[in-house]
Amino acid sequence: MKIAVLGIKGVPGRHGVEVVVDSLIPHLTALGHDITVYAYKSYSQATDDYHGARIATVSGTPGKNTQMISHMFSASLDTWRRGYDLIHIHSVDPCLLAWLPRAKRGVVATSHGQAYIRKKWGLVAGTMSRVAERFFVRIPDVVTSVSKPLAEYYSAKYHREVLYIPNGVDIRPAPDPTLLEKWQLRPGGFLFASAGRIERTKGLDTLLAAYPRVKPGLPLVIAGGGAGTDAAYYDSLVKTKPEGVRFVGFLTGDDLHCLYAYARVFIFPSEYEAMSMALLEGLSFGVPTIYSDIPENVAVADGIGYPFKVSDADALAGALRGVLANYDGAAALGRKAREQVVARHDWKAVAAVYHQVYRSLER
Repeated sequence: MKIAVLGIKGVPGRHGVEVVVDSLIPHLTALGHDITVYAYKSYSQATDDYHGARIATVSGTPGKNTQMISHMFSASLDTWRRGYDLIHIHSVDPCLLAWLPRAKRGVVATSHGQAYIRKKWGLVAGTMSRVAERFFVRIPDVVTSVSKPLAEYYSAKYHREVLYIPNGVDIRPAPDPTLLEKWQLRPGGFLFASAGRIERTKGLDTLLAAYPRVKPGLPLVIAGGGAGTDAAYYDSLVKTKPEGVRFVGFLTGDDLHCLYAYARVFIFPSEYEAMSMALLEGLSFGVPTIYSDIPENVAVADGIGYPFKVSDADALAGALRGVLANYDGAAALGRKAREQVVARHDWKAVAAVYHQVYRSLER
């Protein structure tokens, strides 16, 4: 099928939704689909061969509250003359314009979370995001969610079938441990947290409050930042961080994966997620993982990690003490986590599910 992907900034993926689309592209093209990804000119380069897909760039306004909708408008208009069989909109907020793009077979939309829950949005932006949610569940021909609890929420509230299709993760070997030397770290000699975009819902203030209560004798390394980060919040964390905490900025590739692979413990304290790629990454390397007990995290990590009560620094400190005190058992659970993530979150299998969704609209 000739498919247009709308609603993302572009590829290569650096954060969340873009990483998901980037990971799906080679598997969907291998299944025979002709994919065009509409990207922001400020984010991606146009090309006719990106892992078998075409990247088309469109213009929009740069303002925080208008960037997404202006690019979605430009991309939607361009679909009118391309003769696509299907439109796939990733993320809920772009569905404000779900009625605008044109395709022969219909529109699929995928929720990657509820943006209005994130603390960085003001009243107007939050209200528009709630309106977009109603468009998301009512206009597309098929709607899906990467989060099982969120799919159930949509179905109960809006009386609409919402398919749960989880994210995948690339299973990688551990990189060369000598990469750690740039931070004066050694394998198993540090705690790690990865936040991608650093914003208030990531729960890093809870982590920074818990860390000195444990006094683990290990540095705490936090990776994250880049586009979309709440700069004021980030600056406040850096200025008030306890001794032993290191912020290393936004990382990708082997630098990031090296920190995942060789951490003593991976800690994920987020207050809100849909299905976190960072949590999947941590579990996929087989490192003992402590996570906040929000339903979205429990749906991914139940039985293969160590939950703590969200936003509760004492609970997080207690979980960390328990893991460090019984590390052999925690390491065994980490190995089990890797096995289960491999079995449940393979990108090829995830792409095959989307393929069946697309084919259902041919009938």
